Parts: sequence; C-alpha cells; structure tokens
Amino acid sequence: MEPLNLVPELIREMQDRLGCHSVILYGSLARGVSDAASDIDLVGFRDIAQTFREAGWRQGLYVDLFIYSTGQAADEAMLCVRGGKVLCQRDSFGDDFLERLERVFQLGPVPLPDYEKRARKVWAFKMLARARKDDPEGHYRRSWLLTALLEDYFRLRDQWYLGPKQSFKILREKDLDTDAAFAAALEPGADLQRLEELVKRVTGEVEPSALA
Repeated sequence: MEPLNLVPELIREMQDRLGCHSVILYGSLARGVSDAASDIDLVGFRDIAQTFREAGWRQGLYVDLFIYSTGQAADEAMLCVRGGKVLCQRDSFGDDFLERLERVFQLGPVPLPDYEKRARKVWAFKMLARARKDDPEGHYRRSWLLTALLEDYFRLRDQWYLGPKQSFKILREKDLDTDAAFAAALEPGADLQRLEELVKRVTGEVEPSALA
C-alpha cells in the first residue's frame, strides 16, 4: 500500500478517537523523499494536557503518531516537525505552529561553550582508543562513537543536528570530504584507521595531545 493512501484513515482516527483538532505530516513523506523503508510520521494536537505516542504497523506500513496538548511549545525539541504539511487544523493552528518552528530554526542553536566543545573532542579520542579493544565492549564503543560523531560534527560548528537522513544530505551538498570520511568509516568491516581519520576531521584535531 502507498503510504499516502493510508493517511486519510489515520487523520480520521486522530480526530475521532484521539480528539486532535490539528494534524501535521512530517518527515521524509512530507518532504517528498520517502522510500520503501520510510514510515508515516504524524503529530496531532488536542485540548487535553496529556502527551503520548502510538507506534505500530498498519497494513504493512510503520506508523508513528505523536499526540501533544494545544499548549505544546514550538521549540528545539519539535524541530523534526519543521517542513511538515498541515493535513487538518482548527483555525490556523497548524500553520502558526510551523511558522513558530521556522523562527526557532532560523535563530540557530545556542552555541556550545568552549569547555563543552573541548570535552566532546577529548571524548571522541578517548572512545577511539577504547574502540581498539577487540572485544564486545570495544565493538560497542566503536558503534557509539560512529553515531555520536555525526551529531558532534554539527554541534561543534554551532549548527542544528537534524537527524541522520537530513545530516547526510547536508554533508553531500556542503562537505563532500567529510561525507566521504563518514562513508568510509561506516562501511561494514572498515578498519580503525578510517574511524581515526573521521575523528580528526570531525574534531578538527590532529591528535589527542593537542587537547591536553
């Protein structure tokens, strides 16, 4: 089943069963870049002071429903909804919410203090050293580091981290060398030299001694 064909049914359910007055579709489906593995992400707002989430499979499609109260703030935690499409709304609630989110985005994130940036760089080199252990803990730390480096690339540069899909898109458009470094380090079976090169590129440091 095509994901968009299921959306009207989900809207009715969010209105009738969950009492939502406004519903916004967001994520890859809203941006027009979905694929066979994409899910249906919907956020609904209602006049009940309770927040919860429903996730599951509907007709072979993964559906994620987030339900918020009408007073939910349009803040950093909600930026994943930015660029969404209003499917139904009371008055102009959905449009107004997206406009507030856009203003938050344009302001940019609060810059990390220098001590926090330094701490994240030190942590990356520490994890790199521990990832050299050829045991489950070392393998775990390697995976942990690979995941953290993507977010840290953006936060160390005082930019929003918008999740893996959008982050890799930004790298492909604006920093091909770092994109290639991530691709090499994330390749199954990649040696640790690739990970070390990625750590140096993300942190901007040649070696941990520079952070002493």
